[in-house]
Amino acid sequence: MCTGNQDVAHRHTNDESMSMNLQQRTELAAHCQTVHWDVDMASYSTFRTGGVVEAVAEPGNADELAALMRWLHQQQVEWRVIGGGSNILVTNGYHQGVFIRLRGSVEDMAAVPDAGAETSKGSRVQVGAGCSLAVFVSWCARNGLTGLEFMAGIPGSVGGAIRMNAGAFGHSISEVLQRVQCTTDRGELLEAASTDIAFSYRHTVFPGEPATRMLITRGTFFLQRADRKGVAARCREIVEQRRQKQPSGVGSAGSFFKNPAGDFAGRLIERAGLKGLTLGKAMVSPQHANFIVNTGGAVPEDIIGLMQVVRSKVLQQSGVLLEPEVHIF
Repeated sequence: MCTGNQDVAHRHTNDESMSMNLQQRTELAAHCQTVHWDVDMASYSTFRTGGVVEAVAEPGNADELAALMRWLHQQQVEWRVIGGGSNILVTNGYHQGVFIRLRGSVEDMAAVPDAGAETSKGSRVQVGAGCSLAVFVSWCARNGLTGLEFMAGIPGSVGGAIRMNAGAFGHSISEVLQRVQCTTDRGELLEAASTDIAFSYRHTVFPGEPATRMLITRGTFFLQRADRKGVAARCREIVEQRRQKQPSGVGSAGSFFKNPAGDFAGRLIERAGLKGLTLGKAMVSPQHANFIVNTGGAVPEDIIGLMQVVRSKVLQQSGVLLEPEVHIF
C-alpha cells in the first residue's frame, strides 16, 4: 500500500483531547465501509506489539477511498497507511487520526491485454495495492510469469513493496514495475509511469511529492512468460533459503536496518558481537543479526532501545551509522 510518504511524521500523544469528536466519528463511519476504533496495533503489526490507534479504516473500493481522502483533508485529520503491517512499529501511547488499510485478494489481479505489451514473451499484469505479496507471487507462478521470484517469502502488501522499492538477492520490484495508480491526499486519482518515478534503495518518490501526499492503489507490472513448474520451483528455493537463514515463529519486521553501500547490516552487527543481545523482551536474532525479534511480550520501547544500542555499537566498531528500514511512528 503506500502512503504518500511513509516517513512523514505522525502526530500522536497520550492525551486524547485532540481525538475526533462524535460528529467526526459518525461522518468517518459513513465514508468508509469498515472502521475499527481504538485499535491495539499489536494485532496489525508483524512485530506483535504497538500502541493504540484512534481508528483503522478499511475502504471497500476506489470510490470509497477517494471520498475518505477528501473527508480527511477537509477535516484536517491526520492519516497514514499501514499496509500489511510487516515493516512498521507503532510506539506506545494513543495515536490520533486514521490509519488506512487497503484490503486485497487474488481477485485484484488480472492480465491486461495491450497491443504494445502483450506478446508471446510477456504479459502486463495489474494488481491492487492491498493484495499480499505472497498471493501475488503465487498467482504469477501459477500463471507461468517470471520476474518476481526474488520476492517469494517476503511478507507485506504489493503497495508497501512499491512504496519502499522492496527487493532481495540484488533485485528490486521497480525492475518489473511499469505504472502506478495513486490517490492523492485530496482524493484525486493520478497515474505515473515508472520512468517518471524516482526509485532508490528501499525508497520511492512519486512526481509531486512531498508537497502532495499519495496513497498507492494499484500497480502494473510487465512479467516474462516462463515454465510454470520452473517458476514455482524457484519460488520454493527462495522461500527455503529464507527459512534457513531467517528467524521464524517470533514477532519481527524482517530486516531491521538498510544495508549500507557496499556492505551488509547483518555483517556489521555480527562483527560488533551483538548477536543474541537482549533488551527487555527484544533480541538481536542469533540466527540473523539484522533481525530484531519480539521473544514474547516485548513493548515498542524494548525494540527501539535495542535498535539504538545496535546503532551506537556498530558506529563505534565500524564507523557506519545504520539506517532503520522499519518505519517507526
